[in-house]
Amino acid sequence: MKWFTFKLYLLSIFLPQCLCNAETEKVEDQMIYSTSVMSMVKLLDLEESLKENVDIYVREMQAKLDIIKLFIDSTKKEPKLTTLEKKEEYMANPLNAFPLLRRLNQDWPKWLKYMKIAIAPNNTKAMQKHLKSAPSHDDLNVALKGMTRIEQFYNQQAEDLTKGFLLDKKFNSFLTSPDCISLADFHYNQSRFTDSTHWYRMALRLHKNPQGKLYERVLGLNRKKIYKKYAQAMLKESITLDKGKPTAAERAQWDALAKQIVKKDNYDNIKSLIDEYLTGDEKIFQEEAARHKRKPTNLELGCRGEWPKRISSELVCRYNRDTSAFLKLAPLKLEFLNMKPLILLYHDVLYDKEFKAMRDIAIFNATMTDGWTYVNFDRKGKPQRQDRVVKMISFQGTTASFTLAINRRIGDMTGLEMQENMGLHLTNYGLGGHFGKHLDYVDLAKRPANFSDLGGDRLATALLYATDVPLGGSTVFTKLKIAVKPKKGNALIWFNLDHAGNPEPLSEHSACPVVKGSRWTISKWIQERQQMFKKPCLALA
Repeated sequence: MKWFTFKLYLLSIFLPQCLCNAETEKVEDQMIYSTSVMSMVKLLDLEESLKENVDIYVREMQAKLDIIKLFIDSTKKEPKLTTLEKKEEYMANPLNAFPLLRRLNQDWPKWLKYMKIAIAPNNTKAMQKHLKSAPSHDDLNVALKGMTRIEQFYNQQAEDLTKGFLLDKKFNSFLTSPDCISLADFHYNQSRFTDSTHWYRMALRLHKNPQGKLYERVLGLNRKKIYKKYAQAMLKESITLDKGKPTAAERAQWDALAKQIVKKDNYDNIKSLIDEYLTGDEKIFQEEAARHKRKPTNLELGCRGEWPKRISSELVCRYNRDTSAFLKLAPLKLEFLNMKPLILLYHDVLYDKEFKAMRDIAIFNATMTDGWTYVNFDRKGKPQRQDRVVKMISFQGTTASFTLAINRRIGDMTGLEMQENMGLHLTNYGLGGHFGKHLDYVDLAKRPANFSDLGGDRLATALLYATDVPLGGSTVFTKLKIAVKPKKGNALIWFNLDHAGNPEPLSEHSACPVVKGSRWTISKWIQERQQMFKKPCLALA
């Protein structure tokens, strides 16, 4: 069946006039697991506890079932009476009549009471207690954003993700029909109807027995419901491809029409057409969808590794012996990535024991908090947080040996003064975690009057990679088209201000969504005021 057949059927019923545009749900401050891989590790233990309780429940249920079957088997010993005469003859025997009267009066009420008794009540109570710590609706919403971010940034196909493919690499993992429904509903509620239809279709393809029975009886997810959602999504997809931004009246009208399309009178025809639709090769749907997709952004191209390779005689690798006296004895491997602004990549400068010491404090003290990506600004220029994307913790002071060692090494690499600012920030990214395009300096027009007293602007940024990231998670400089893949032990350093202390707009950067792996980084912002003796021109600027 051709791509257009079902859509033409829909359009033959209703005239296209509007589309639905759901509001983004507000996310409140609370415990969120999906902003950190390390936080999500706790969910493994949570589900393991739930499974153990279910195993106990099943064993007790089986024991109860065995007892009930014994009782039923005992009643089957009575002869099968088919005629009125035989029944009368049977009841005429007091050894038959009395046991029956007694059983109905005494035994059957007790059997009913026994069947009503809750099975493994202690275990079900334990499960209820465990589920109080389960991910919230807001947490799931953050996870859905992460999944759709991976899907869109890296142009991933719904079919490939359900089969365990991530960036063309196969893993022993998969998505189920309920997973697909959740992703489809999320796209639909964001008015991304073209993206939702592929997930609804995959949900139908995966909704098969024996799992299908579980989905229907326990989760309330029957095929009929998916057919209806798929039909509504395809209807609205057809409209959005043909119309511009609708009015509120048009949106309301199309919402009403979307409900009419799945009424009982239309359902059989819709189901028949969708069943024929599902016989088509998934590649056909993907090719059709690709025709309507927007062109990838510059940032998305960078995250996909599709920027051209930069070649310059100035970009060289060498051992740095110049920026501190210590490096004359123990030089560090240095790679120049850009000269203006200066972007450097040092290799093998972070030790495992330093990272593990920081991570242990963050985990065992449970002191990591959610980090947000800032995208929009209010009228006063104050950034408005948009999405939870990471968990982070700040280390201040000079008491910990790792704080001293890492700061000293950053000072060696940059030739800058660290003494007045020893702060380090440990960050762990979550499901599809990223950080949007931003600048580390403060725009000149937005600097307060006492800006200098606050330490001045961020002269430079040091970003140390504490882990490898197999897929995704690159740091990209969007205007320079430079992408840096995280490599355990490396340090990326760049300057946000020029020699006169003026902002460097080309230092705009972003962290690409993590696809697979746990991205741990240690970051530091180096303030300009503390460099007044290292770089006098900054103090004069």
